[in-house]
Amino acid sequence: MKQDNLIHIAIDILYGKAEIHFSMFEKLMDILLCLFADRIEKEKTQFDKERLFYINLLTQKFLVHGFSIKKLIDGITLDSPSKNLSIKMLDPFSIHCLVRTVVENYLVQNYLSNSGLEDDLLQLRFEIWMRYGLIQRNIEPENDEEKRVLELDKKSIENFTKSIKTRKAYLELSENKKASFFKTIEKEWKIIFDKEKFYPVSWKRLMKEAGINDGINDNIYNFLSWHSHSQSISLLQLKNMWDNDSDKETVLISIKKLNMFVGFIISDIIKSDKDFRNSYESLSDEYKELINFYNLSYRGAEYMIKQLKN
Repeated sequence: MKQDNLIHIAIDILYGKAEIHFSMFEKLMDILLCLFADRIEKEKTQFDKERLFYINLLTQKFLVHGFSIKKLIDGITLDSPSKNLSIKMLDPFSIHCLVRTVVENYLVQNYLSNSGLEDDLLQLRFEIWMRYGLIQRNIEPENDEEKRVLELDKKSIENFTKSIKTRKAYLELSENKKASFFKTIEKEWKIIFDKEKFYPVSWKRLMKEAGINDGINDNIYNFLSWHSHSQSISLLQLKNMWDNDSDKETVLISIKKLNMFVGFIISDIIKSDKDFRNSYESLSDEYKELINFYNLSYRGAEYMIKQLKN
């Protein structure tokens, strides 16, 4: 990536019109789709670890939400055949909700694929996450199929529990800590280990784990929290959007934030899966520079796919 190209992209982002940010969103989503489609076309659907398979599923989920947002940017139509009524409008509320979902989707993926951590710790994180999800799916079976699923879940929980007990970070805990650890992961999967201790953490802490620069992470999550819930601030937005273009402005803010996370997830999957790395090499220089710009600017040089060249 050349410094001149970096400067041009930075100028576009800082001073560019809304159309530029929406164009960048389309390009970033195209990159993600190209990488994913290329992997499928080459029939590289086998994964060395179950964790990598679920990282791939999280990528699919991210991709689907992203393209749904892309559709919503064009607006929706409220139709009433009985009234012969048709109202075209922008729906910022659904966009904000989906952006929040995409951000959380990314943070889970990074938590499970963080390239700066040892594989044993990533496997432990994955096992805790999977075990927690299966526990939360606990249902009262109403038919034979549900009974079968419940038995399979119980078996999987047992297997994950056994595997967790073999992991280095768990073995380094004291006996008291080990007991409290299993009580904790019944209620929370976002766990950070620090030497002989562990901590349940927030989504904001996972942003820090992902390497997002200080000052950016708080701004992102607060914005998404305000507008994706039925708090007064989101209703004030509805009240005001009919009198001005505030709906367009908030959607633009969401897309600016979303572009960062599309850039982040592209970098992360390339680093965690060698087959995505091979697909990355076939991208245009423009696309490579766009990925690297978002990671360099909002996380740091270590998150670029290739280092900056003079």
